[in-house]
Amino acid sequence: MLCWEERLGFLAIVFMEFILVYNVHASSGTIGVINNICSHEHPENTTLGTSTLELQNTTINVIWSQADFTELYLVLQKVKELRKNHADLVYVNSTDHSIVMAISNLNSTPALHLNDVNQETVENLVAPESYSPCQETPPKVEDSPTVACSAVAFGKNIFDEFGITLMVSRILTHLQWTSTFAFFENSTAHNIDMILEKINEIGIKHRTFNVDNLRTTDDILQVLDIIHREVVDRMVNITIVCHLDCIERILKQANKYDNLPANFRRTALRDHTFWFVVTQLPGDEAEFIQSSSELDNVCVLNINVTTDESALDPNSYLNQQKIIDQLGNITTLVQSTGSSSAILALKNYSQSIFSPVSCRTYPLSTLMWKENPENGTSLIRQLENVGWVEVNGRFQFDSKLYPNVEFGFNKRNFLVTTTWWPPFTERIQENGQTIDYVGFCADLLKELKEELNFTYTYTEPSDNEFGSMYANKSWSGMIGQLERREVDLMVAGASIQASREQVMDFTHPFYYDTTTILIKRPDPDENKMFTLAKPFKIEVIVCIFFVLPVSAFLLFVIEKLSPYYKIHGPEGRQNYQMSFWYMFGALLTQGGESLPNSQSGRTMITFFWLFSLIMVATYSGNLIAFLTVTIDKAPFNSLEELVEQDDYKWGILAGTYFVTWFQESPFELLQKVWSGIKTFNRTDTDVLNPDPNVHIDKMYKEKYVYIGDKSYMEVRKANRCELITATEEIPNMSYGIGLPNNSLYTKLFSDKILSLQEGGILQTFKQKHWPREEFCHGSLVAEAKEIRLIDVQAAFIVVGAGIALGTIVLLIEKLVNRLSLRFCLKKENTPCKHIKTVPTIEMELDEVEISGMSNGVYSVEDNGTNNHINNGYYSQSSLDGY
Repeated sequence: MLCWEERLGFLAIVFMEFILVYNVHASSGTIGVINNICSHEHPENTTLGTSTLELQNTTINVIWSQADFTELYLVLQKVKELRKNHADLVYVNSTDHSIVMAISNLNSTPALHLNDVNQETVENLVAPESYSPCQETPPKVEDSPTVACSAVAFGKNIFDEFGITLMVSRILTHLQWTSTFAFFENSTAHNIDMILEKINEIGIKHRTFNVDNLRTTDDILQVLDIIHREVVDRMVNITIVCHLDCIERILKQANKYDNLPANFRRTALRDHTFWFVVTQLPGDEAEFIQSSSELDNVCVLNINVTTDESALDPNSYLNQQKIIDQLGNITTLVQSTGSSSAILALKNYSQSIFSPVSCRTYPLSTLMWKENPENGTSLIRQLENVGWVEVNGRFQFDSKLYPNVEFGFNKRNFLVTTTWWPPFTERIQENGQTIDYVGFCADLLKELKEELNFTYTYTEPSDNEFGSMYANKSWSGMIGQLERREVDLMVAGASIQASREQVMDFTHPFYYDTTTILIKRPDPDENKMFTLAKPFKIEVIVCIFFVLPVSAFLLFVIEKLSPYYKIHGPEGRQNYQMSFWYMFGALLTQGGESLPNSQSGRTMITFFWLFSLIMVATYSGNLIAFLTVTIDKAPFNSLEELVEQDDYKWGILAGTYFVTWFQESPFELLQKVWSGIKTFNRTDTDVLNPDPNVHIDKMYKEKYVYIGDKSYMEVRKANRCELITATEEIPNMSYGIGLPNNSLYTKLFSDKILSLQEGGILQTFKQKHWPREEFCHGSLVAEAKEIRLIDVQAAFIVVGAGIALGTIVLLIEKLVNRLSLRFCLKKENTPCKHIKTVPTIEMELDEVEISGMSNGVYSVEDNGTNNHINNGYYSQSSLDGY
């Protein structure tokens, strides 16, 4: 069995097709056959004889000849000789590239070029007995690819090796690839070598894989693993030059690579690769499309179909269907001679064989995602022409070779996990079933869907948690779903944490939030008895009560030391008791009986009056405000104040960021907060309940504080004036979209989120879903209102306290008096006499001489009357005794 005989059987049928196309009425034709001369032969006559073949009333004459293929000029000379003998088609039995290109330049005789024809032996054409083709096996060249039997023709070829090389290199240059992985098989090894040599000249790096050496599926998967390791933040380029069955082996494995259990939600070969395929597609493309249906970017150079405007001219060529019918007739005829396999091969190559030899333009097609015309919702894959390329390298592209890269994920469906957490995510339910979601995150997901062209399906974690770490380092909630790669995306109000990012990826934050305290307003009537003290803080009140006695004492000292009273007499001098009550009266803006007469005393009283006026005015204004406007403040406004009090308990949501934050924080304050939570949890497990409604209900039932994110608290405060937040806010949270760990899509989603932020889209989502601030009644303006008894109960308490205190003082006075009487009896054994005070009579004496005056004072006692002369003044008082 010789490859030579195989080609002759096929060549006869090809020639029949040739004359059908170019001369339908021809009854005969001539084929010239040139074979190589064996190295041990030196024949003088290189023309060996002729033979004939009858096919469908057509006689085919075959001229057998030979030439030394090592001498190119001898081959060309033999070709010209056969042309002179009116050969319609010359067949050179050689795959030598130099011979192929040499005879391709001889354009006077039309010819066909058939590449890689592998047929079974046929015996429908018999060579003359004098013909004995050389069967010497050529020496094997180390590392040279094996080449199948090929028919090589000269003339205006449909394609040739140089044509393939030029077409592929020009396309790769246009694509601006810097590197490529190349797949080939033994029969295309020579083609791929020439292509790689050409692209090396333009700096395209490459790595090659022989598909014939990849015998098992595991071999192919190992190569795909190598390719995917190159996928980081860039696309990987792949070139395939081989037959359809070879290509389908590679594409089928690449098609399902991302869905393998070991690769599921880990790899992205589907949309991170560009595939450029050079092959001969059959008329039915369904099998090829099926083999690459999941790959986004596949471009095909189909060298089995040529295009040319003249090929559509019905006056120039036979109708294709008519030629196929003729081929069917030939099939019947040749099958009767035992050449069925040759006919089968002819049918497989019929599209390229029937094309006019002048057509040398090949279509470029890309695999597109299209809506299914049957339902309009699902997608199907179709090959669409995007341009053409000629064997001389000239090309024209009607669109991008890989247009799918402009359409994001090409309607890929993502499984998205979320959970209820307003205003980010809220459920829409019908008949107890969740049918959709609304909120900030729902709108964000819809916007990303439009931007990146994907679809999605919602799911929720079974435990409804955001995610907290178990003792075995695994995670609960949505974080656990991403850790186990059960979902593609997490779109919810989940905060970004370093511990979470060890098992998953977060995008750039789409929202920043703060931690604060939510508490129920204290009962405004609970402390009304202290209304009179509320205008001043306790330290102010203490200072006032300190200043009053100290100021009275200082006034007494000033009066005591003042020289005024030595000159003008003691009238108006203030003792301590008089000073205290006078200043107390000044503090109440009432004053006392008399002012100090000294200038120093009056100076001090003046400034004390200024102090009193300021304090009274401030107090009165604040008191009016407290009585007319209800201003209830939280009992504490920071975590520090919270942990220092003992009246309130506090709690957080289980399975959230706050558990990790408090539990793992190195700060003493946060450790105190967590310590308190653990203490409360021993007797009340609701302080770590994962349901926020439980925490809100506890605030209405007891003194309880809920610590959480401000966004959710703003929602719960809406239309609930009894709820307030502390003034302290800790800016410690940012929310991002979650993806499986080391996802190749993290940067893509982050870039889109940044774009939405810069465009102000995210701000519109907040304005849409955040509750409008509701001002509680009386929170903005003071309104006149009736003063209730409870509002001024403190005044009545003061009156009652004054009566009680006065009564106590009276009792003290009575007690002191009683004790003093008893003291006198014990001392003199006689009852004490009460001295009645009578008015003092004072007169001024002018130049009276009285003997017995000592130090300017003269005193006499006469009948119970004391007479005093002091510095020129005379006074008399009477004594009444018992």
